[in-house]
Amino acid sequence: MRYRNTLILCLLLICFFTKLSAQQRHILLTLDSLWQKSENYNTQLEISRQQVYISKTETEALKRDLYTPQLEATAGLGYISDAHVWNNSFQNGMTVDMPHKTMDFAINAGYLLYGAGKVKNTVEQATIRNQIAKLSYSKDKEDIQFLLLAQYLDLFTLYNQQRVYKQNIKLTQQRLKNIEQRVEEGMLTHNDIVRSKLQLTNQQIQLNRVNNNILVVNHDLGVKLGLNANTIIDVDTLLYDQFFNRTTSQSYNDSSYTSALDIALSRKNIELAKRQVNIAHSQQFPTLSLYVSGVLDRPSLNSNPPVDIYTNISQVGLKLKYNIGSLYTAKKHIEKSEMDYNLAQTQQQWTEQSVEMASHQAYIRIHDAWDQYHSLEESFALAQDNYQVVEQKYLNKFSTITDVLDAATALLSSELDMNNAKVEIIYQWFSFMKITGNWENK
Repeated sequence: MRYRNTLILCLLLICFFTKLSAQQRHILLTLDSLWQKSENYNTQLEISRQQVYISKTETEALKRDLYTPQLEATAGLGYISDAHVWNNSFQNGMTVDMPHKTMDFAINAGYLLYGAGKVKNTVEQATIRNQIAKLSYSKDKEDIQFLLLAQYLDLFTLYNQQRVYKQNIKLTQQRLKNIEQRVEEGMLTHNDIVRSKLQLTNQQIQLNRVNNNILVVNHDLGVKLGLNANTIIDVDTLLYDQFFNRTTSQSYNDSSYTSALDIALSRKNIELAKRQVNIAHSQQFPTLSLYVSGVLDRPSLNSNPPVDIYTNISQVGLKLKYNIGSLYTAKKHIEKSEMDYNLAQTQQQWTEQSVEMASHQAYIRIHDAWDQYHSLEESFALAQDNYQVVEQKYLNKFSTITDVLDAATALLSSELDMNNAKVEIIYQWFSFMKITGNWENK
């Protein structure tokens, strides 16, 4: 019996701790936490961060390769056979003894003194590519954070809908109790109870749908932020108040978009194309290099018969090199690079026009969202007054249950629309900040 009780106790403890571990953990996620977690845990952004590091490493390696003098060493060990010699008629042949072991060791060093700017432009090109990688990372970060913000605001909207549906369900339940009491008193018909219960069922169905959507969005957002699967995200209920003054004071002018990342990237592409033009032009010029070499070898083959001795020769000098084929090939490379440069300039003009139009459109949408909110706020106040009047008339038998249900539906709809308009204002404000290149100032 004692062992049995012990076994039961162990099973109960196991069940308790299993249930405890499976409990859902709530976390309050503010926007600051959202930005931080997106940088630390988002896999897609980690890929972009690694690309920046790779680009930086490639640039540093290229600088070392181009600015460091070339130095190479060679060593050899071999066998030389005896020499066979003849006269100019291939007669009177004889064999000459040769030292059979051959050894050589050489060191050669060189440094480019003049390359018509090819080295400098190549290094600057790599530096610009690294800058483009950093800008691409910043752009990826903005895009990812904006997408996460959209999901966060979706969750914010769903929680608002959940709250509104719960309030309306509570209101409907209270109204149903009043109707049932009036039916018992013989003042209302049973059909009014049926209609009210149908509305209550419909509201509960909508609430269940909202709850399920919350679970879906909560899970997706949690995965992207590296949160535990059992974590329930609670949104910041003060979010709207925090951004109220910012959205009302937002202004727009012709220079509002000049710091946009798309424009910065297009400018870097122009710089990159310009360096390629310079590199193409450098192919028409010769290169001048300084070289130093030293050779140690045996035997000495400069004497007859050869002598098995070590010989050391050192050289230093200047080497001028010119690719004669560049007279024909360089022209095509220059034409191609200049076309790429002109294309980059045209693309920059189009990018500036696109960003300017998108910025102006986003600015208009902020004000449109505000206008819509003010209208819906007024509609909600009217819907509240209308519902109270209709309900009182219904209780006094001056209106039907249909009028009450219609008024309740209008009240529910107007409150949902008003809350959605609040979230839309925040979304449009962040959209404007992103498009104009002010995301870091959000």
